[in-house]
Amino acid sequence: MSALDWVSAFFLAGGAFFLVVSTVGLLRLPDFFSRSHAVGKSETLGSLLLLAGLAIQNGFALESAKLVLILIFIAATNPSGVHVLSRAALRKGVPVWIHPDDVPEAERRAASAAEAARAERAAGTHGTDGADVTNREVAP
Repeated sequence: MSALDWVSAFFLAGGAFFLVVSTVGLLRLPDFFSRSHAVGKSETLGSLLLLAGLAIQNGFALESAKLVLILIFIAATNPSGVHVLSRAALRKGVPVWIHPDDVPEAERRAASAAEAARAERAAGTHGTDGADVTNREVAP
């Protein structure tokens, strides 16, 4: 094997590695934003390395020029595409996953207070005394 073959094999193996990492990230991460971040970064790098390895292996030919043009197109469009999709998802209201350990105690208390208020409204009571407020008449 020549040095060019070794360099090409290195790029091809690196590209395959990053594409596998991208697939694992797509399958294992919890929400859309984490998945799009993992796939956007590693898939772009994996594709670029794979195309560079193919262009190196092919040598100086018309096919290598086409591969380089595809490489440039992917390098220019993939990050922008992931950004646009993530921004659209954020504007649409796709929920962001937050690990419970990352939520500060104050936010947990506020969430539990809001949950208690919703439960009180659903039960038809107000406050802590348990008095029914649904049948009260307003004095003139």
